[in-house]
Amino acid sequence: MWNDNCEYDSLTDRSVVCNFDGKSAPLAQLKSIQPNLMALTGRRALLKHNPNLRPYSVNRGGFAGIQRYSQTWAGDNMTSWKSLKFNIATILGMGLSGVANNGCDIGGFWGPHPDAELFVRWVQNGVFQPRFSIHSCNTDNTVTEPWMFQDKTHLIRTAIKLRYRLMPYFYALMRAANLHGTPIMRPTFYEFQHDPQTYNQGVDFMLGSSLLVANVVEAGADHRQVYLPIGSNWYDFYTRQAYTGGQTISLPVEISSIPLFIRDSAILALNENEAKQASGNFPALRLILGGANAQFALYQDDGISQEYLHGNYRETLITLTRDNEQTLINFQHNGNFVAPTQELYLELINPQKGPFWISVAGDKIAHFLHRDKFNAAKTGWYYSNSKGCVEIKLDFPNRDSQIIVSFAHFDLIGM
Repeated sequence: MWNDNCEYDSLTDRSVVCNFDGKSAPLAQLKSIQPNLMALTGRRALLKHNPNLRPYSVNRGGFAGIQRYSQTWAGDNMTSWKSLKFNIATILGMGLSGVANNGCDIGGFWGPHPDAELFVRWVQNGVFQPRFSIHSCNTDNTVTEPWMFQDKTHLIRTAIKLRYRLMPYFYALMRAANLHGTPIMRPTFYEFQHDPQTYNQGVDFMLGSSLLVANVVEAGADHRQVYLPIGSNWYDFYTRQAYTGGQTISLPVEISSIPLFIRDSAILALNENEAKQASGNFPALRLILGGANAQFALYQDDGISQEYLHGNYRETLITLTRDNEQTLINFQHNGNFVAPTQELYLELINPQKGPFWISVAGDKIAHFLHRDKFNAAKTGWYYSNSKGCVEIKLDFPNRDSQIIVSFAHFDLIGM
């Protein structure tokens, strides 16, 4: 359900009297709660039509508490590089105000259509917004669409595919927002409150607690300065190159660049296939583990019904603990939902050294020295020297289970 103009912006006479449930008051007093009432009424109507269908609505406006009833967006934004930047700050502020499910019109809503570079950069940012929508009312008789610049369509496709790969992570963050009110897009100071360098940042942000996003938002940029907050070590999302926190780095960028950094305490859940799924249902899951102590609640349900309210969901609490020369990865399940996830791929970042052995539920699994043999196997592990990562393949643990990765020293000469 799409609720537009729900703040009655066209009513300029603020003294006009409005009636609701037999009571009346001036518009000036009631205008702020009108969007919430519209969203609440729409939600009730949807539930009346189908009590077991999960209501979904979008509101242009809202007051405190709107997050209970509807997703929102940042209004009719102008098409400009300035809007691209300040919309990020708007969404971060909404998240801090309790409205986590928010976004802006990607590419701009009002004004002439965006040029190719601006549109690509806006999509590259928009794929990390909880609400991702390319929506326009251009003043030059054009329509903003993903394919509007044929020579840039592959860049748009790559960015959108990244969003779908992140869907298991997004879905878990949305559930946490529902339960606890935590933002999905977070200012860096939300996660690093003791680092003063983060206090004035309004463009770089954290997606959840695991991923630092540093979009390119300047026209013609060939380098991007990125501050990596102190208190964590960081890894390039694409290469796994390591960086120490508390420094500013300069990255060369081109039109395809989407700078991302994995936190050392990350547990980042990715969809292993490209199916465009809107729920927590995915047959194969990839977990990227930063290597430091961490905890993450993976959430799955049917994505459409109200059955989750009756326990028909699955929450998998994933905990990583470093214990001397061992890393323990625990999976603990809660809920009645039978999820279709069958395959699990783990990437444990550990550039210092490879493992000695790995066990799953008490049984050691095979070690492969050749990438091709590892790729062909159903279960086993491989250490990538180029990325400094332990890669593990196994059946998804659909019961409580533990993986032990031993980094004990292997004394070949002493043996």
